[in-house]
Amino acid sequence: MLIQSFQKGIEFIKKNPTILYSILLIIVITGALFGNTYYSLKKFQDTTDALLKSKAILAENVFRVLGRDLFSNSELLQKRIDQVQKENADVSEIVILTRNSDESSFVTRASTHHESIGKPIDKAMTPYLLPWQDENITLAFLTNEDGHRYWNVVKKIIDEEGRGLGLIVFQLSIQSHDAFVEKSISQSYLVLTLSLLFVILLLGNHMRFFYYALRVTKLEEVDHMKDDFISMASHELKTPITVLRGYVDLLKGDMNASTDEKLKTGSLGYLENMDGSLLRLNDLVEDILNVSRLEQNRLPIAIKSVDLLPILNEITTQFSLLAKNKGLEFICEPSAPIIVSADPERLKQILVNLVGNAVKYTLKGSVTLFVKEKEKNAIVVTIADTGLGISPDGLEHLFAKFYRVKTDETSKISGTGLGLWISREIARQMSGDITVESIEGVGSHFNLHLKKFVEKA
Repeated sequence: MLIQSFQKGIEFIKKNPTILYSILLIIVITGALFGNTYYSLKKFQDTTDALLKSKAILAENVFRVLGRDLFSNSELLQKRIDQVQKENADVSEIVILTRNSDESSFVTRASTHHESIGKPIDKAMTPYLLPWQDENITLAFLTNEDGHRYWNVVKKIIDEEGRGLGLIVFQLSIQSHDAFVEKSISQSYLVLTLSLLFVILLLGNHMRFFYYALRVTKLEEVDHMKDDFISMASHELKTPITVLRGYVDLLKGDMNASTDEKLKTGSLGYLENMDGSLLRLNDLVEDILNVSRLEQNRLPIAIKSVDLLPILNEITTQFSLLAKNKGLEFICEPSAPIIVSADPERLKQILVNLVGNAVKYTLKGSVTLFVKEKEKNAIVVTIADTGLGISPDGLEHLFAKFYRVKTDETSKISGTGLGLWISREIARQMSGDITVESIEGVGSHFNLHLKKFVEKA
């Protein structure tokens, strides 16, 4: 399973070489972080080594100066050496060397190692005698003993008249410092390892998001192709539908001119059904075409000042007869000019759809149009009906594409389920909206919100 995932990852990278840039960038960032950490720790260690060296030299100088007064009293000198080592855990060794009686060699006058007091120095300490030749020389060097590092400082002790009294050997342990640096390095490596692990996980996640981005891009391309296809197909379908409706009208004329009443009655019924089906098909194609235009932002909308009253009067004339034939009362209340900011043709399209739905879904009662100035610059056109009404669940999905309220009564009423979605999208593009209030079995109020036209100063 792991091998297959790895192979898929390699194939994905081959198909999308741009991901290599991300991988290279992550490697460079991680390498830079690692290099910077290593360099910083190295500089830190070098700096602290220099500070510890200065500390060792300073301590040796202080003790050397104080040792002048103690040099004649070996017991007190030894006591002070023991006290210094006891109070300073990092002080590993302090040795005071003096010339023997015949001045042929050096012996230990005082030391943190009591067993060496009074004994000649070991041959290994011969290089330590170099400062005896020149009092200006301070010998300072690092040694490594049993895996631990020490700063060693050797300096000549002189009296006030400049005569040599002896040598002081001061050894400072830097074990605690090295342990701290080693711990810091280990922690840094741990942090770097965890960072690298997180970066690898991030890279894996990034590849997955990159894959999703490619899929989204492809889906957008497919969606664009779909919109183009729908637009093209809708335009192509409109032509044959128009031609077929023309032929139906011609056949209707021929049937009306026929003297055969039996043939005339039967054929006209068929032609009416054909014309109704073609009309519904034409509405569906027009709705799909409008959906495509809206989704591609290609529906032309020209906002201007529009008098709402003539449009409402035209709507009333268009639907009052249809309402009367269904036994409905159609009422249009506005009687004074109402200037709104909208596209007149699109505004008419919205009202035709809303009023048409109100008449279509109202079986008895009335359909009423009224207008309210809700706020200072807001106009609300309400289409109220006493129709079937909509359930709360239906209201939740009412403006979804292709959604239609499914009841026994609505199943007999034709529709595409696109009109409300189209109407609300157009209203929103005119800086308005459509809202609805409805009670199932009582009726509905569809509210078209528009902006009142205000002349610019």
